[in-house]
Amino acid sequence: MANEGCSKAVDSPFSTDKHAQFILTQINKMRNGQHFCDVQLQVGKETFKVHRLVLAASSPYFAALFTAGMKESSKDVVQILGIEAEIFRILLDFIYTGIVNIAVNNVQELIVAADMLQLTEVVNLCCEFLKGQIDPLNCIGIFQFSEQIACHDLLEFTENYIHVHFLEVQSGEEFLALTKDQLIKILRSEELSIEDEYQVFLAAMQWLLKDLGKRKKYVVEVLDPVRFPLLPPQRLLKYIEGGYTRLQGGRWSDSRALSCVERFDTFSQYWTTVSSLHQARCGLGVAVLGGMVYAIGGEKDSMIFDCTECYDPVTKQWTTVASMNHPRCGLGVCVCYGAIYALGGWVGAEIGTTIERFDPDENKWEIVGNMAMSRYYFGCCEMQGLIYVIGGISDEGIELCSFEVYDPLSKRWSPLPPMGTRRAYLGVAALNDCIYSIGGWNETQDALHTVEKYSFEELETGRQADRLPHVPNRDPPSTLTRGRCSAHPGCHSVATRATLAPGAEAKEPSPAPGPSFAAMEPWLREGKRETERKERGRGGEADGRPSCVPWLGIGPETSARQADTPPLNQPARAQRSLS
Repeated sequence: MANEGCSKAVDSPFSTDKHAQFILTQINKMRNGQHFCDVQLQVGKETFKVHRLVLAASSPYFAALFTAGMKESSKDVVQILGIEAEIFRILLDFIYTGIVNIAVNNVQELIVAADMLQLTEVVNLCCEFLKGQIDPLNCIGIFQFSEQIACHDLLEFTENYIHVHFLEVQSGEEFLALTKDQLIKILRSEELSIEDEYQVFLAAMQWLLKDLGKRKKYVVEVLDPVRFPLLPPQRLLKYIEGGYTRLQGGRWSDSRALSCVERFDTFSQYWTTVSSLHQARCGLGVAVLGGMVYAIGGEKDSMIFDCTECYDPVTKQWTTVASMNHPRCGLGVCVCYGAIYALGGWVGAEIGTTIERFDPDENKWEIVGNMAMSRYYFGCCEMQGLIYVIGGISDEGIELCSFEVYDPLSKRWSPLPPMGTRRAYLGVAALNDCIYSIGGWNETQDALHTVEKYSFEELETGRQADRLPHVPNRDPPSTLTRGRCSAHPGCHSVATRATLAPGAEAKEPSPAPGPSFAAMEPWLREGKRETERKERGRGGEADGRPSCVPWLGIGPETSARQADTPPLNQPARAQRSLS
């Protein structure tokens, strides 16, 4: 019986990992000491003395190289092509030790070389490393790389990651670098984590608009995965109308957004280039506060930003400060009561109505109210503690002539007499109790070279009421509108994709006496107010405002163009509901 027990004990196999590790350690010592090495591998300019048996046992690639009757099997020096010497050294260390050093700066070359040498364990370890490094900003690059090397495990992982984090992924730069087939594959997936189908449509359009000249031929294929029956018709219509308007205004052209900044010296009368923005952008807002220049929001390649940069003229450097609560382009920006206000604009896929305020001391943006009318690419300026917004484009894609004032303390909006010409992408400035509306664009007249002036002094005193021209509105104002970045006191930004040229706020001297009416008469048109009031059955006053409209067209062509337009229907503005 005792012998049976001993026999059973002898027959039971025992194993230990220590023996295998010991053998591997000893073989590696022999390699380092160049003992029993029977072949040299030439990799680039470096030579590695190794053992055929060890390499053939570790890799099917080397097994075929040394045992399949190839000419390399009898050579003393074998050349290995397509691998860098440093990468090969790491892989050789793995063969002899089972340890591999993987880092962000070598993982791509390492996985390619390991795949070529058929070191499957290294490939798997590299894949696990990449899975741990993945995020919404680099997952597209890893997806494309895994597809290129046919690493199916990593490919499946990155695809699933893209589906789950689609909303974050589609806002990154790498998303726009997808090939057409890769994009279609992602958009067709049933696993996309989205809030509604409109987000898939926006992602497809964003990819097309990145390089419209080359990608427009794919529009049918790229939009085919979008399930249009699930799209809200009104949102799709707004996108089409808004896109058309921006295209007509030259805002979706092939022009590139710029990061360069220029400064104009009013004393020496010349422009100089200063430090560039960190983020190239157009459609941004610019303001001056506390001796600093702030660049706010904007867009590039249809990607809208919420970031804010601050330029210090002393250090001549841009720094990043707090971002807005919403990404915006075509916003209105001005300074009021020691804070920066950002109003309206294009907010994501919608036209924004919210107002944000930036406190430079707390480095914080907060939402403080809403606009009376949503609009974008409008004019904006501050005067005596009030914020004025002018023109812009409505959410119906119509250029506006409307004029409104916002009180930041009471948070109330009030309508004011509109301009005589509809204007979007206009420049606005406040000077000597007047607001100037400069240039701009509308679909009827294209780019505008006319200027209009709104005089508070003449409105308040009425001393020239009988001689002020009536500058009527071309059409009744629409019910909803959206906004544009233009101005703040002393430093306004005209809507353009050209060079951003912010300037320091200038202090104006006391207003000098204006020219006589006789001198101004060739520039102004006498309005036939009494005749127009009789024709429209109106009295001398409309909702508490003087019957005259204090917008003056500056320039002879303005008077001629506006003479044929119908008079302002002021009660229609008074009845508009404010959201």
